[in-house]
Amino acid sequence: MKRRLTVAIAVLAVALTAAGSAFAHDCIRVSSSLQGLQQSAANSGKWALFDLSSGAGLQQSLAGLGIDVTLDQATCASDAYKAAGGNLPLYFGLGFGVAGPNGVLAFNNPNTSVLGNLKGIDHLDESPIGAALFGAAGSCGIPVGG
Repeated sequence: MKRRLTVAIAVLAVALTAAGSAFAHDCIRVSSSLQGLQQSAANSGKWALFDLSSGAGLQQSLAGLGIDVTLDQATCASDAYKAAGGNLPLYFGLGFGVAGPNGVLAFNNPNTSVLGNLKGIDHLDESPIGAALFGAAGSCGIPVGG
């Protein structure tokens, strides 16, 4: 019994570590149409669509990730994201495991200036999208992090 508990704790620790590092190395696809992002999300299983064009769009996007929010929360976050300014896209895809093992595609690129330029594929940690999205979610009572 003691051995099983130790193994279960070890497996849980490895799973949490892997989940955390996977999220940290994932990319966001910013240069695509809503239709293209919807197809990527539906066909590959490695992209999650974020539609911040409206509260209903964001609510549906989060529901696809298993996050339930009210329409008021989603509308608040959508409005706050839009108010963050700049040329932030209203649609983007968050990739899961698309950067290769340990994020090698992004971290082996010597041209790090392209990782947050809002063109093509950005790295979530480097892009202004991440800060705007998490700031909007947090200010509207949507749980972030984990």
